[in-house]
Amino acid sequence: MFSVSISTQTPPVRFRYTYRDLMDKYGFFELPIELSQLDSSDYYFSVGGVPKMMLSLINKFNKVRWVSLGPGYPPQVKYGDQRLFDFIDLDPENLKNYTRYKEGIYNESHGIEKYEIKPSEYISYADYNWISAKKLLEFHNDSDVYFINDFQLLLVGGIIGPSAPAILWYHIPFVPENLSPRIRDFIVRSFEGYDYVILSTKRDLEGLLRIGAKINARQVYPFIDTSTLRRGSKGEVDKVKSKYNIGKDEKVITVVARMDPMKSQDVAIMALKKIKESNAKLLLVGNGSFTSGALGTNKAGNWVRKLQSLASNLGVDKKVVFTGHVSDEELNAIYEASDVIVLPSRIEGFGLVVCEGWFFEKPAIVSSGAGVSELVIDGSNGFVFKSGNYEELAEKIDIVLKEPDKYSRLSRDTVNKCNVEYAFNQLKDIFAQAMKDYGKNVNL
Repeated sequence: MFSVSISTQTPPVRFRYTYRDLMDKYGFFELPIELSQLDSSDYYFSVGGVPKMMLSLINKFNKVRWVSLGPGYPPQVKYGDQRLFDFIDLDPENLKNYTRYKEGIYNESHGIEKYEIKPSEYISYADYNWISAKKLLEFHNDSDVYFINDFQLLLVGGIIGPSAPAILWYHIPFVPENLSPRIRDFIVRSFEGYDYVILSTKRDLEGLLRIGAKINARQVYPFIDTSTLRRGSKGEVDKVKSKYNIGKDEKVITVVARMDPMKSQDVAIMALKKIKESNAKLLLVGNGSFTSGALGTNKAGNWVRKLQSLASNLGVDKKVVFTGHVSDEELNAIYEASDVIVLPSRIEGFGLVVCEGWFFEKPAIVSSGAGVSELVIDGSNGFVFKSGNYEELAEKIDIVLKEPDKYSRLSRDTVNKCNVEYAFNQLKDIFAQAMKDYGKNVNL
């Protein structure tokens, strides 16, 4: 057992009310606030992506200090005996500029558009990274290793410097050909500030090798904690089908993803128009990202409207269901009710929703641009279709819907390759090596 300081942009806990609202409700708080002091309706744990991965790890460590973005959140929350969550509050203008810069990296990495770097936006990005690093270093007496997550926090390793072992897990795609030279060089130079860089797929590790980067890099597949998943009962499945008006004999095609053009829900809608199975519905599950409202562009809402318009123009609007945000319990029932899980993203860092679907023994149809496609065995646990090719996606959906049970049987076996226990054994080796380089000998 050892102690770790974690940093992510998205917080492990999301509050439905501001710190001021909570004080109005409860009166004066001593910091850190005990999460157990609050009503469960005041907050919820992050339900997807990087925070959910890290939440599945924290019980494996002796102490955890977790620093994340939290505009308007309480400064510090205690979760159990040895878990402290610290939240960084950026003012609206800084938050807006920070979001523009990190969205620029995100968009280039996903081949959406090139980003013209603006100094004011970089300053806000650097400022958030500086504040995060300072907060992390406050825990230097209680931390054996610093575990930093993703492109929003690239500068933290260099700021921490030689004071402590720092490991970055870079979760989005690293395909050099998609990046402008300035952004590519910025990312690689930032990698150099870390003792180790973890990449989510072989594709991304090969990207580093192609440009000759001299970085301590390892590849580890992202993971889920299957102990948090539960097979839905018939009653729960029936309730979900009733809620979304799904007929008893209708086939269910499910896409679980935030509402973002990068997730390419449009490809799934166009495929729905082409499939031969007429008795099917497409469930689009998810809402916007954590910082999607910072720019005031309502990216998620605009994308939903475009998707709704596309469905209407194609005449399939009555077959497309937008669920918005759902609870973990409802998501479990949706997976149980599904016949196939589709990941249509033109390019994707990985795609943990596919692993979740496999837990429920559901076949997956995955874009060739998604990292999780490396774990798909065509015709066994699912199929891979060429990125963006909705006609091929439609063909694969028809194949699965004819015999869903045939492709379901082997799906759950694949979960072992993206399970928290499997990944943690690899992470332990990386942590041990990083700590050894700093003279820390910890019994793992």
